[in-house]
Amino acid sequence: MQTILNKAVAFLMALFLTMIPTSGFALPGLQTKEDDCKLNVSMISDVHIEEKELLRRAFLATALKNISNAKSTVDSVVISGDLTNYADEPSLAKYYDIFRTYCSVAPSAVVSAPGNHDIGHAGDRDVTNITKEQARQNCIDYYNAYSGNKFDKIYYSTTVKGYRFIVLGDEGDRWDAITMSDEQLSWLDAQLAEGTRNGLPVFVVSHWPMDHINGEDTIWDGSSIELEKYDVKSILEKYENVFYISGHMHAGIKSHLVEKYCGLTNAERVNGVTYLNLPTFGIVNMFGLTGSGTGAQLEVYANKVIFRPHNYLTGKWYLNSEYTFSLSQNKPT
Repeated sequence: MQTILNKAVAFLMALFLTMIPTSGFALPGLQTKEDDCKLNVSMISDVHIEEKELLRRAFLATALKNISNAKSTVDSVVISGDLTNYADEPSLAKYYDIFRTYCSVAPSAVVSAPGNHDIGHAGDRDVTNITKEQARQNCIDYYNAYSGNKFDKIYYSTTVKGYRFIVLGDEGDRWDAITMSDEQLSWLDAQLAEGTRNGLPVFVVSHWPMDHINGEDTIWDGSSIELEKYDVKSILEKYENVFYISGHMHAGIKSHLVEKYCGLTNAERVNGVTYLNLPTFGIVNMFGLTGSGTGAQLEVYANKVIFRPHNYLTGKWYLNSEYTFSLSQNKPT
């Protein structure tokens, strides 16, 4: 009972502190904070599209229209998992139909990272009777058909304007947690080495966040990266200018006051790696702003990266939740 009470108090405090306009809200308008932006990325997570559910589909369509009409050109769209709610093929097809109809960003620059609801939740509520392996193959096939790629694995990398995006994927058959092969971990290491060779930042996209990061002591039980098996952190920490983008927690946008008083944050740098945990776009958030439509712009400049939480439905910016991270100027030898 005490644990439940503590969580309830933390939730109310996080919501209240985020709503305090210590730095105010910016007027609508999707444009970069500064000139000379090298890469401008729109990031959302957990859209949870269902074939017969209309509201989330309308939210995604509206967001993509707003991104397409941005005052500053958006170079890439990143979706860090849970594209669908029940891993069924009709919902996955609808997800990509919405992108084809409303997104003007080049399909090759749209980075979709499957989550636990896209593979592990195959068979939930009798929505579909396909296996997890069939759901995984659907994710590969539909992304290839949309993006024009020919990937043969659930994990892949792509390059946008010279910047590398590395997508991690679930290779197992569990309901919520991710399974990673030794091959995928070795591939991640090689991709990071190659992607950081010229000194540019590299973006690793995974639906699953890390335990003890972003103020979350434990990701939901049985629903995280088992770091004792898959030592992703140590691989990331070998390289400079690595950004790890995740979702999954349904944790809303949180202000600097929330970080100060509750220890929760959407963005932090630990041992040289910058961890960005995105709010859910399609379903109610917890511990922060609760509304739908939220995500963040990621703006890359010559010597820094700015993380700018944004509501893609209302156009609102959350200035008291922005973070700026410096980039190392040391190029690997």
